[in-house]
Amino acid sequence: MPTIDKLNEEMVASAKVPAGKDREFFWEENTAGFGLMVTDNGARSFVVQYRNSDGRSRRMKINGGKTLVQARREAKDLLGQVAKGADPLADKKKQRDARADTLRKIVENEYLVDSEIKKLRSFGEKKWTFERYIFPTLGTRPITEIKRSEIVQMLRKLKANRGHGASNDAFKVLSSFLNWYIPLADDDFRNPIVKGIWSQTKGEGARTLTDDEIRILWNVTGEGRNPFDHFIRFALLTATRRNEAAQMPRAELSSDGTEWTIPEARYKGQDGKSAHAHLIPLSPLAREVLGKVPVLQIRGKDSEWVFTSDGMTPISGFSKFKRALDKRLIEAVEREGAAVRKRIIAHLNERYPGKGYEPFDDRWQIHGLRKTARTLLDRAGISTQIAEKCLGHIESGIVGKYNHHEAKPEKRTAFEALAREVERIVEGKTAKVVALSSARA
Repeated sequence: MPTIDKLNEEMVASAKVPAGKDREFFWEENTAGFGLMVTDNGARSFVVQYRNSDGRSRRMKINGGKTLVQARREAKDLLGQVAKGADPLADKKKQRDARADTLRKIVENEYLVDSEIKKLRSFGEKKWTFERYIFPTLGTRPITEIKRSEIVQMLRKLKANRGHGASNDAFKVLSSFLNWYIPLADDDFRNPIVKGIWSQTKGEGARTLTDDEIRILWNVTGEGRNPFDHFIRFALLTATRRNEAAQMPRAELSSDGTEWTIPEARYKGQDGKSAHAHLIPLSPLAREVLGKVPVLQIRGKDSEWVFTSDGMTPISGFSKFKRALDKRLIEAVEREGAAVRKRIIAHLNERYPGKGYEPFDDRWQIHGLRKTARTLLDRAGISTQIAEKCLGHIESGIVGKYNHHEAKPEKRTAFEALAREVERIVEGKTAKVVALSSARA
């Protein structure tokens, strides 16, 4: 941490963060405890650091929009309060917590207790998203003072640190909440979310994996280092969305373990609204994957969750798990050699011209497993109608409304064909597409 005699405007404007660090502090000797914080994305803030009466080190930002002279003057005032036994950071937090109009207070005391909101199947996910992604940045802000720039900055940070999925989830949950809040707000309230914000943060959409990526992914997750490894394999073999597989309780499996039924309360339709139960006949390979998942014991009984790290809750923290897996995948690509890497890139360029995708770069998503499975179903000769049923999609119009035939035999054939395609790819065999009869397809 550099220490200098006295900050000046030129130094404030030109100070940079050393390579490999996410932030740097520049402290004044003339005003001990006053300094400049610069982050790797170029953000600059004046800060004060001190020890409170308990000896604990405290660091707080000086309110934005201050000039260097104004910030130094405020720092001296704050440090003078500390000398008299005050704790400015703790006092500021108390003031914020006492306000009833902060985002957190309104969400917790009004939004999440609304009977209509509590009925939503996504209620648990909304609550989790607020706690994990939104409250840490905007929770203490008075809702009428939240700015568009703050929301954009939060979403961009989530996109950079946790991926497109986290950014998208945070945007949708926050946008939904603010639309709910508008009728209750004062006439002068203006929704800080405007058209165009999401376009700056959303991802490009999930892409399919090439055969080499499928093979490498299968082999790496075969190590079974954690429940996420097993989950990844299972999601590919069942063509399910992330939370549908990750939050799977054992009670949804049939008694003989050959079928999995996702109940209506947990399954959304293609339009995100038409909820319905979804039956998935499990292929022998999918059942083999489930058989390798460790069963954790809770108070002498099997955990109710299939994919769990602690036995008490289903797996979460997908960004952390995926970052660790991505590192292993990239290392595996490097071990395979330059020829395989070039082949993957060539296949990606052929499928997605101009995108510049790299093997397992940060733009591949868990949802891409579902798209990959759909592509493999086509390759295996499964008809579009049955392939769409395997993904739980409902036909449009009157047919979709009244045709509830499960097509269990046809779906079983399809999921077994999907598993064979995965096995063929992993074994390095040439594709052999077989056109199924109309009775089976």
